[in-house]
Amino acid sequence: MKKFFTLIAAALLSSGAFAQSEWQNMITNGDMEGEQDPMWSSFWCHDYRQNVEFAEGSGQQYDENGQFQGFAEIIDDPLEPGNHCARVIARSEAEADEAGNKVAADGKLASWDCQFFVYATETIPEGKEIRMTMRVRADKNGHFETQAHWNPGNYNHYQIFGNIDVTPEWQKIQVSATVSADMTQEAAEKFFQSVAFNLSTDATGNVFYFDDVKLEIRDPKGPEEFTGWFNMLRHGTQSADAIGSYTNFTGRDAADGSDVKARIVNDPVDGQPALTVSAAAWEGSRQEQVFEEDGVTPVLDDEGNPTFKEVQYWHKADGTEKTTIDDWEAQFFVTVPHKFIPNSKYRLVMWYRADEPADIDTQLHNMPGSYVHWQAIGTLNCTPEWQKIEVEQDMMAEGKGCQTIAFNCNKMKDKPNNYYFRFEEFSFNAADVSDDERLLGSETVQLPVPEPGNDNGATGKIDFTNCLKTLEATSFENLVNENMGVANGVEGGVDTYASADVTAGFFLDDNGWFAEDGKISFDFGEVKDSDTGLNVTVYNDGESFNGKRLDTKFRYEYNNWFYLFNVSLIAEQIYNGIYDTVKATVNKTNSIYDLQGRRVEKATKGLYIMNGKKYMVK
Repeated sequence: MKKFFTLIAAALLSSGAFAQSEWQNMITNGDMEGEQDPMWSSFWCHDYRQNVEFAEGSGQQYDENGQFQGFAEIIDDPLEPGNHCARVIARSEAEADEAGNKVAADGKLASWDCQFFVYATETIPEGKEIRMTMRVRADKNGHFETQAHWNPGNYNHYQIFGNIDVTPEWQKIQVSATVSADMTQEAAEKFFQSVAFNLSTDATGNVFYFDDVKLEIRDPKGPEEFTGWFNMLRHGTQSADAIGSYTNFTGRDAADGSDVKARIVNDPVDGQPALTVSAAAWEGSRQEQVFEEDGVTPVLDDEGNPTFKEVQYWHKADGTEKTTIDDWEAQFFVTVPHKFIPNSKYRLVMWYRADEPADIDTQLHNMPGSYVHWQAIGTLNCTPEWQKIEVEQDMMAEGKGCQTIAFNCNKMKDKPNNYYFRFEEFSFNAADVSDDERLLGSETVQLPVPEPGNDNGATGKIDFTNCLKTLEATSFENLVNENMGVANGVEGGVDTYASADVTAGFFLDDNGWFAEDGKISFDFGEVKDSDTGLNVTVYNDGESFNGKRLDTKFRYEYNNWFYLFNVSLIAEQIYNGIYDTVKATVNKTNSIYDLQGRRVEKATKGLYIMNGKKYMVK
C-alpha cells in the first residue's frame, strides 16, 4: 500500500483553546537611547558612585550611609561604540570594608549592597504573567539574584526570576513567571512595581551592563480541561537504559562533592534498581577564637580574655574542608520537558527510603539547582523500609515555567546517609502537554528533488533505526503505514497526517521570497516489518528546483510520543553526488559550485562541488 500526499506553498494557522491577551510592555527607554526624564526613569540603582548631581525633587539622593539612590548611569557601550547601555558598578567587599559602610549579611558582603532596578510604568497585581527580555553582560563571569520590590528598595519577595548568569559577552536572556501573592505583599497594597537585581554576589566586585530591556505583562492562559494523565517518565526507574537522557534524574552527592547524573544501584534491601544520592555528616569539631568583622581584632569576654566558639567541620571528596552543611548539600532532582502550568493538574507516584531515618524537604526549581519555591509536595519522612507516596494536586502559581522537583537530602547531619528513590509516574494533564514536550528525538535527513517534467520522480531513503529505538516501537510496519492515515486537510493547501505531519515547507526564489507555484509531492513505498528504512519518491510539478530551497518536517507518533525528521530537499544531481551541468565544465576550468549548482568565485566554509566531487571547506 502506498502513501501519497502533496505539499503546496502555504502557511499553517492555529488557534489555542483559550483566549489570551497580548504582551504589554511596562518599560520606557528600554534601549537606553532616549532622553531621560529627570522626574522619571524605568531604570534605577542603589550604588556607591560619588559626586552625582541631581535636580531637586527628582527623587535621587545620597542616604545617610553614602549610598547613591537614583537613575542608573547611561554610558556609551565600550564594546559597541555609538550604542548606549546602563552600567552599574558593584564594589568589592574590600572596598566596602574600607569605606566603612558595607551592607552585610552574616558578616559578609550582602548581595543587595549594590542593586539595579527595572521600574514598571504601572503597578502589577497578583496573577499576571510577567516576562523580561534584555541584553546583559559583565566585566567577568558571574551572576545576580532577582527579587520583587514594591518600588526600588521597598522589598516584597526574595524571588521572581531566579538567578541570572552573565559573561563578558553580550547575551540575550528571557525569563518569565506568574506574579504570586508572595510577590505582592499586604504592606505593598497587594502589588509590586519593580524587579530588583542584587548585583553584589562576588566578593571581588564586578561591573554589569544592561540594554534592550522589556518588562511585559499579560493575563495568563488557563489550563486546558482535564483529558487524562500523561506520564512524562515513561518507565519510571527500571534501568539505566530506560531512563536514558530524556528524563533527567540528577543528584548532588555531598559525599562525592559534585553534581552528577543520579547513580543507579541495586538496592541493598531488595536487590532491585534504585536511584541514590549520598548525604554528608559532621566529622568532628574544634575550638576557634572569635574575631570582630575585620578578622583581626579579638572578641574578649568580661574579664578581657579571648573568646572561643565550637566549629564543626567535614570534608568533601576532594579534601576541601567545610564548616557548613546546608539542607541542600545533597539533593536529588527530577526534571521533565514539560513546563509546569499554574492550576493545572499533576500526579506524582514514587517510592523512597534511606539507610537511616531522616526527613526530606521538597522544592520547585526551574532546572536542577535553580531554586524557585521552598514547597513542592511537602516533607517526606524516610525510614529504612520502602514507602510509597501518591500526590494528585493542582500546580501552585509559583510553579509557572518550572520543570524540576528537588529533594533536599541533607537535613540530618549527625551521620552519613544514603537515600534511594523509585518513580512510577510523574504525570500531567495530557491536554497541557505540548507537541514539543512529547518530542523524544529528531534528526536531519536529505531527500532528492527532480527537475520538473521527470515523471519517474527521484527516490531517496530515510533510515528509521534511531526513530524506532527512541520511540521503542515494536513494529516498523505499523509505525509507517497504520499510523500515517490522512487527517483533515488544512485550509490553504497543506495536507497534514496523524503521525507524519508535513509543515513549514516553501519554495524560495533568488530574492528569498515565497514562490507561489512551487509544488512538491511525496510517494511513500510499501514497507515490511523487517525493514528499517522508508523509500520516499519525490515529484516536482513546480518550477525548476535549481537555486531554490525547500525544507519540511515528517513527524511520527508512537504511544503519544513523537520523533521528528527535519527534511532538507536538495537537487537530485547533488543527492546522487553528480551534477551534470557542473561536471561538463569543471574539468577544464576547476570552477567551484555550491550545492544549488551556482558558481562561486571563492569558497568559504561549507560543502562545495569541484570536478564533479563534493569538497568540505573548513
